[in-house]
Amino acid sequence: MLSFYDNIVIVAYFILMLVVGVVFKRMNKNTSDYFRGGGSMLWWLVGATTFMSFISAVTYTGAAGKAYETGTFVFVVYIGNGVGFFISYLYFSKRFRQTRVVTAIEVVRERFGKVNEQFFTWMVVPFGVIHGGVWLYSLGIIISTVFGVSMEITVLTVGVTVLTISLLGGSWAVVASDFMQLMIMVPVAIVMAFLSLRELGGVGNFIEQLPTTHYNWSELADSKIVWLWVIASFSKQFFSVNNTNDGYRFLAVKDSDQARKASLMASILFFTITFIWFIPPMAASILFPDISVVESLKPLGDKAVDGIYLAMGIELLPVGMIGVMICAIFAATMSSMDSTLNRNAGIFIRNFYKPILRKNANDKELFRASLVVTVFLGALVILSAIFFSELEGINLFDINMRLGAMISLPFMIPLTWGIIFQDTPRWAGWSTVLLGMLISYIIQTHIGPEALLDIIGVAAPWSKRELIDVMFFSNVFAVIILCSSWFLGARFFKNTSPKVYHEQVDDFFVKINTPIDFEKEHGHKGNDAEQFKILGNMCLVYGSFLSLLILIPNDLIGRLCFAFIGGTMLSVGYIFKNKFKKSKK
Repeated sequence: MLSFYDNIVIVAYFILMLVVGVVFKRMNKNTSDYFRGGGSMLWWLVGATTFMSFISAVTYTGAAGKAYETGTFVFVVYIGNGVGFFISYLYFSKRFRQTRVVTAIEVVRERFGKVNEQFFTWMVVPFGVIHGGVWLYSLGIIISTVFGVSMEITVLTVGVTVLTISLLGGSWAVVASDFMQLMIMVPVAIVMAFLSLRELGGVGNFIEQLPTTHYNWSELADSKIVWLWVIASFSKQFFSVNNTNDGYRFLAVKDSDQARKASLMASILFFTITFIWFIPPMAASILFPDISVVESLKPLGDKAVDGIYLAMGIELLPVGMIGVMICAIFAATMSSMDSTLNRNAGIFIRNFYKPILRKNANDKELFRASLVVTVFLGALVILSAIFFSELEGINLFDINMRLGAMISLPFMIPLTWGIIFQDTPRWAGWSTVLLGMLISYIIQTHIGPEALLDIIGVAAPWSKRELIDVMFFSNVFAVIILCSSWFLGARFFKNTSPKVYHEQVDDFFVKINTPIDFEKEHGHKGNDAEQFKILGNMCLVYGSFLSLLILIPNDLIGRLCFAFIGGTMLSVGYIFKNKFKKSKK
């Protein structure tokens, strides 16, 4: 399936990622550098990693399979991210940066107190391992199909590779590699969309031949279910984007204004790239209406739909570019997994190890412990992925959405409202999370989809799709409405917490509403020029390599595709080098 040229591309990609880790390793002088780049990163770096950390191999597997089956319906989640980040641009992102902390759970300590700090530490870290396992398993589906090896060996190999890369350079390497990966993923997505439309004879033919279910959502399920699912998805993504835990990305950016720019960049990318990304799987529903006859997908068995993006690449891409696509898919999971490893290691070290186990530990000890914890958490993610690989008949998109609704959403609610409303007692944080998990448990185990469908007035018989969707949006609505009511209602009992707690919260809100003056607070202007220089050089080197691939024996269109991908990276490299030169004058 892979040619000699594809293997060369993949090897070159791995070398590039290792180089990123080695180059940025020297920029890690303490735990602040290792976990958030010393709070000195530029907006385009943080904007790239913010976007990439919401993209994983699920986008290429489960979400692509969803696009094959339901068309534009899958756009809802990604457009929801775009809306969420635009709201972040308007309100949240600058306030996250203005907390002036190293980890997201340090925000929890300052906002809700030390008990909540430990509670959320032990909520975030284990569930981060579970999500990392889903992402890694998603990647394993693609890689195992391409290389023809077992899922377990694939997950182990890929997991160790990602762990090694993320271990090398901390947050600097994570963010820089995310930017380089974005430079690969976006051009490849554009090429795939172009070749898919070309195969069908253009945009007009594509639209004309699309199954009506791809744009007429009422054919997928009862209209009540469809629109309730859409509203639930938008609501969930608002909390997913704008809670303190996921706002950790903005802790790394240089100042308040750059935090807003980073958030706006992520929003624009979600509004634009999403539509391009899902053209190939939607085109596949026209080219391969019977997925069972696609040879490249037969090794996946009943999970064949999760490999539809790969099948389109095998069918359409020129020689050598399947390797580039594999790199793009690998990049998607690496960006999510290495960000999670780095974040969770930081939380464990700074919010448990130091305050509970080693109160007098110096930064050198904390740095060494960070490396050990990163390895340990990486091993747990690999074991989690192997567990998911042994489950039969799971749908990656649905399991990702349900994990978010059942596990993540309950603790996102207090971490979002807590940045807006300050007059709540300290018990409002942990109690809201426990209430949300209890609600989720009751809905999932004691109510069931049939009863919920009866409540909203959808008559039997019900499809499997309707049964799954009603469980998702019912869980989302119940958790958001009841948990928000509980948290906001707790304001009436604010006097149950001591006066000193409310004074600390008042100080916290003064701080998060005070803009960052980087030079004054850090005593230097930052390393802007070095960031432009290093990333510019990397774009020029790898862009030159990709441009040389036009020499691979392909037709004119195939050569032009390589020229486009390489040229895009070279252009960015040239712009950055000019920025570096101007900054030195």
